[in-house]
Amino acid sequence: EGLLHGALRFTHAPRARALRLDTRAAAQTPGVVRIFTASDVPGQRLVGLIQQDWPLMVAVGEETRYVGDVLAGVVAQTEEAARLAAERIEVAYEVLEPLTDPFTALRPDAPKLHPDGNILASTIIRRGDLPAAEAASTYITAGRYETQRIEHGYMEPEAAIAYPGVDSGHVIQVLSQSQGVYEDRTQLAALLGLPEDQVRVILVPNGGGFGGKEDLSVQGHAALMAHLLQRPVKVKLTRAESIRMHPKRHPMWLDYRVGCDAAGKLTFVQARIIGDSGAYASVGAKVLERAAGHATGAYHAPAADIEAVAVYTNNVPCGAMRGFGVNQSAFAIESCLDDLCRQGGFDRWQFRYDNAITEGSMTATGQVIQGGAGLRATLEAVKDEFYAARFAGLACGIKNTGIGNGVPDASRVRISILAPDRVLVDHGWTEMGQGVHTVALQTLCTETGIDPRIVEVRVDTASDQYAGMTTASRATSLVGNATMDAARQLRADLDQAGGRLDGLVGRQYN
Repeated sequence: EGLLHGALRFTHAPRARALRLDTRAAAQTPGVVRIFTASDVPGQRLVGLIQQDWPLMVAVGEETRYVGDVLAGVVAQTEEAARLAAERIEVAYEVLEPLTDPFTALRPDAPKLHPDGNILASTIIRRGDLPAAEAASTYITAGRYETQRIEHGYMEPEAAIAYPGVDSGHVIQVLSQSQGVYEDRTQLAALLGLPEDQVRVILVPNGGGFGGKEDLSVQGHAALMAHLLQRPVKVKLTRAESIRMHPKRHPMWLDYRVGCDAAGKLTFVQARIIGDSGAYASVGAKVLERAAGHATGAYHAPAADIEAVAVYTNNVPCGAMRGFGVNQSAFAIESCLDDLCRQGGFDRWQFRYDNAITEGSMTATGQVIQGGAGLRATLEAVKDEFYAARFAGLACGIKNTGIGNGVPDASRVRISILAPDRVLVDHGWTEMGQGVHTVALQTLCTETGIDPRIVEVRVDTASDQYAGMTTASRATSLVGNATMDAARQLRADLDQAGGRLDGLVGRQYN
């Protein structure tokens, strides 16, 4: 009831100084309630998951950094009125030459897109005696491999509704389609200058994410508008705006040199990787770190010399997308292996089998694999079909599950018995079509025998069931194990109660 609609005014130039905003014509559009600019943000205007370098709105006098930068927002009685008014905001620019090539951005004379320069982050891995490994190599392959920027293409564009939280004890409530509602809460609280416990974010299951909904998009604009107006406001992107605004898969340039001996055993891998991270940090530093950490692929190489650099440009930001930098490295190393097989006359299947990581082998970083190395078993499973297919290609990959880098992963779940015929499961992971709610439901019902028709699964920061970003293929494992922990406590009480929930109403299991 009383819902208002917000629309965003994007920059026309990827790199330009905004000299003046004229909102007079926009303000006179019938149905317009208020126009918002950067000066309206009461808290911290820069957002970001790791580094806070992305302005919710670019201020007059500042430079835009890509075509998805927002200069202003309009709230009106209808979406049509809001969009019409946003188009009527006039902007005077000093248009500047954009940096669209990461190699140009790395030149010493390139303009600095951010205060610390155009290098977002570097990852360096050096292991083993590279000169000795090269000298022991009978065959060496070298080449540059390029991958492209890729749009996620999820079915549902970004959308959010924010509204005052008087009835819930919160200052502001946000219905979000994010891949991490707790990260949303942190950033929204900073934007609004509020304590985190005054911001409530409720997940609305969304039509796909694949990494593209990790970053804050319209949630911040909706929250700002609703908070200052004390009215509910909805902001949603069109498909064109979504493509324009949200981060993509990193295009990378991968210069590789790989050697093997006369028997076809790898001797070294050397890689120099440049990733175009676009205008803002997002999670680009970690994507290039993953590309470097997986640069030797699913194989044991005695020596590794790897550098990966994430570079700022004026292109659309690049961040998380399914595979998170590893796909690009896999393309390069597998192409190198095929060339070594061509040079030495090696069998492509056997070469990969002989060099496969096994228990006791090392990854690019020098991590020794202690268990779960399934590459040889995988190769054996496809061996006959590979040889039977005359024109088959063959490639292998390895990918971390979870945050990685030695960081422990955790998940919380709460099962609440609200009534004999109503059970609530609270967790913190995003449902985006992959079925994590179904996993929680199936796990609970398998452990307890409860009828799934009486169970509701919910993600709401008010429940404080903290979970990190729903990424890295970890939500199923973590929500499943946490649900099992809680459900086994419930099952013990159910056994005591003769299998009935009547006597357990009001209890919670964590």
